[in-house]
Amino acid sequence: MDIEVRPVASPTEFRAAMAVNRAAWRDAYADILPDERLDAMAVPDGVGLQERYDRATADGRAFLVAVDRQPGAVVGFGDAVWDDERKAFCERDDAEIRAIYVDPDAQGAGVGSALLEAAVERVPDACSRLALETFTENRAAREFYEARGFERVGASAFEVGEESYPTAVYARPL
Repeated sequence: MDIEVRPVASPTEFRAAMAVNRAAWRDAYADILPDERLDAMAVPDGVGLQERYDRATADGRAFLVAVDRQPGAVVGFGDAVWDDERKAFCERDDAEIRAIYVDPDAQGAGVGSALLEAAVERVPDACSRLALETFTENRAAREFYEARGFERVGASAFEVGEESYPTAVYARPL
């Protein structure tokens, strides 16, 4: 697979990334989240799409897409934040990896690693650490981050619908 990782270029491309997000959630969280919650996950369109695209491309964050050059399809995305939008588990000088998702058909081809590396390159020098959270039950994600130098530094929770799910918080120096 020949991929290019770069900032998202349009609302249409952002929508393709959200379709990857939906597919990756169904794949990764089938045993963690209830089917009705996974089925309810919608890909944004219209005004909602433009609003989410505008937030994703605002100052203080990097929303990146991984594009398979042949056939030009989005196969993954990453979202890093270093402004006031960071979650409570972040320390003052942290950047946060908000998401890295890869289409299930493209997993294992280095797409996630390329997205992580590209996000790290865009984090401002003022940030000294990269932090993130993942569902505690998501063993594949925990192993992915641990293999890339992240250490578990705490616990938190992530709200999906009206339910709270335990998360593991990871960090590594930049």
